Amino acid sequence: MRGYTVHLLFHLLAIAAGAACGIAGGLWWFGGDPSGLWLGIGALAVGVIVLILESLYISADQPAAPPRQPSRPPLESRPRIPLPPRERTRPDLEPVAAPPSDTLLQPSMDAAKSVDQETKTSALDALDEKWSDDRSTRQV
Repeated sequence: MRGYTVHLLFHLLAIAAGAACGIAGGLWWFGGDPSGLWLGIGALAVGVIVLILESLYISADQPAAPPRQPSRPPLESRPRIPLPPRERTRPDLEPVAAPPSDTLLQPSMDAAKSVDQETKTSALDALDEKWSDDRSTRQV
């Protein structure tokens, strides 16, 4: 990088301005010194000016951009022509026929239709027998 020392000098000036702004701001914030506020604002302004000068120095150091070629004229839009429908090439996407009536289906989620009353009663009776026989699992 050409002019690295000048670039480094800008960074050091920006760091010094930031430190001065921090110290002056601390004097104003913690000490109540009104001149600390003005010193902090002045140091902040100097830091911003240093950063602007650095960006101008960097942009001046860059080589000039090559000239651009003229852009192409925009493409003219053409009217859309509807395409004929394509043939289906995947047989697994064809519609499926309904299952035959003798196929067993999963029971519905409706509680009234899913299990008959006799099964519910026998299950409850089995649980009651298990509960009354096994005294170790009973809570007091």
